[in-house]
Amino acid sequence: MSSFLPMLITLLIVFAVFFVIYRLVRGEKSMKLKSVGWLELLIVYLCVLTPIGIIMGLGKLAPIIEKMPALNFLGTFDILTRIILILISFYAGICLWKISKNAVRKVKIILVILLIFNVLVVKGIYSLVIYAELTNTGVSIPDNTLIDIIMGDVAGSLFYAAIVVSWYIYLIKSRRVKDIYNTPSLPQTVTQQT
Repeated sequence: MSSFLPMLITLLIVFAVFFVIYRLVRGEKSMKLKSVGWLELLIVYLCVLTPIGIIMGLGKLAPIIEKMPALNFLGTFDILTRIILILISFYAGICLWKISKNAVRKVKIILVILLIFNVLVVKGIYSLVIYAELTNTGVSIPDNTLIDIIMGDVAGSLFYAAIVVSWYIYLIKSRRVKDIYNTPSLPQTVTQQT
């Protein structure tokens, strides 16, 4: 019972924050979800799947930080950054759903931010800081294990980059996105006649 109340309060706070974001986003109209297509899948990706993935990433890093007190600064930075990323991802999805002004531009920016965080920060900087701390404490990692870890990070980064780049290209190329959000088409090159 003692852990139930804090968990309930946390869930209520999260729900309240998401509700406030939903109410604050202004849009012309909400998208009717009569047919499910790629755009609706992108909204689900931003509002549900990305926050879940970000939280799961926190679960992978937490045990390492608990065992190394020198990495507490990294843990604090990581938690704050992940909370911000969850909120802006949810915000971007709601902007698309409510067809708000500049929604596509906002989503593109947030996709780039998510890509930078997951590929460069988590797989790059965090790994280097953790490896440096391990070597400072005198822990040696066998070469085979280190190579496996690096290859797993590279594979995960490439997979995540492919997902984000696919969504970014979809936002640029989709005729449905252009029709709904009135985004300009890609500039056509005009040849001058002399």
